[in-house]
Amino acid sequence: MIPAILRADGVELVALASESDRGPAYLAEAGLAGVRACGYEELLAADDVDAVYIPLPNHLHAPWSKRAAEAGKHVLCEKPAARTRAEAADAIAYCEQRGVVWMEAFMYRFHPQWRIVFDRLGEIGELRHVHATFTFTVRNPENVRRDPDAGGGSLYDVGYYCVNVARWLFGAEPVAVAAAQHLSPEGVDEEFTGILDFGGGRTASIVSSFTQPYRHEVEALGTAGRIRVPDAFVNGLDPVRIEIQDAAGDWETTEAAGDEYRLEVEEFAACVREGRQPSRVSHADTLANMAAVDALYEAARSGRTVRL
Repeated sequence: MIPAILRADGVELVALASESDRGPAYLAEAGLAGVRACGYEELLAADDVDAVYIPLPNHLHAPWSKRAAEAGKHVLCEKPAARTRAEAADAIAYCEQRGVVWMEAFMYRFHPQWRIVFDRLGEIGELRHVHATFTFTVRNPENVRRDPDAGGGSLYDVGYYCVNVARWLFGAEPVAVAAAQHLSPEGVDEEFTGILDFGGGRTASIVSSFTQPYRHEVEALGTAGRIRVPDAFVNGLDPVRIEIQDAAGDWETTEAAGDEYRLEVEEFAACVREGRQPSRVSHADTLANMAAVDALYEAARSGRTVRL
């Protein structure tokens, strides 16, 4: 995120807040001589800070969003917004009441490849199924992603993207979900599989994991073809490919390049300057995604289908 902020137009990185003593050393190693290191409270009290980016562990997203709003700072908050829809709704309402912009940091939605996907979606007929996978290996028990008290778990971390992209592609909310999970020794879901029913025969399947190799891909299956996005979520500046198969089974590959983190930062900054709440990742979208995640966790715990 820091390199993206430095690349972004109309944005200046002025401070890095940390509760540890590593801030100054990090800034020196990164060559960021004009950026100061400070604590959280000092950051929120600073007159030259208009907005903050919150990449803290999941259980701190909502509380520090509210603390930032109290200080009059706009908030770009890492996903998930909170650990439940109710907690997210409370934090967002708090920010709205205090007149600050709040946006969930779903950077993948700003990559140009998704414009191509949506432009070509009609070519595969009626969308019937979305399959989304996001996995990577996190074995260290000290990693915050494996801490249940900190909101750890693969669905909160990488599966959250899979739920989001399925809802985005269908342009609808699931009416029911079913799920299965495997818990780690620490008590978080290190393997999670979910099925989302969007009604009318439209479904999505999601897979998230902390034990499998790194992969993040999405496949959209339609009545007349399919679209595959091999690098769906986390991308650098190099071109990525989108694969489209027509009804005859022939494949076409196209490429798109972008700077998703920079574009996210610039859109957030535009919202702040124009005094508007975000639309690409709206508050309603954030809350709907959290509602689906709440239902998926309930389904996995109970072993039954949960209706929304």
